[in-house]
Amino acid sequence: MRLSKNKREALRQQFNGCCAYCGNELPDRGWHAEAIGEEYVSGGLAAVCTDCREAKGSATPEAFRSILAEQVERAQRSSINFRTALRFGLVCPVAAPVHFWFERQQAACHSSMRSGVMPAHMINQ
Repeated sequence: MRLSKNKREALRQQFNGCCAYCGNELPDRGWHAEAIGEEYVSGGLAAVCTDCREAKGSATPEAFRSILAEQVERAQRSSINFRTALRFGLVCPVAAPVHFWFERQQAACHSSMRSGVMPAHMINQ
């Protein structure tokens, strides 16, 4: 998706400079603007890091959530390195739902709005 330099930066800042999925900081260049739909984010576009883009492929956000939820089971089944790390207590599988950065960000924003406190990322916008 081609966006002007200003629109790309505005999209990046919409997610506080972070990937909409994992929340890792985005570099100035080398990230993707991806259409994920208005039902997920305002404007329907998301700023996505290269790693999440590659892992997600053409999957919808819900399909990507399912792919991520399977990762620990897949690693236990297929990776001797993971099983060894597990045996030695170096990793600890956690049964938890997958929440994307944009969902956590929206929840924090709505919570702050209800409490009357303006989130820091919204000040001076």
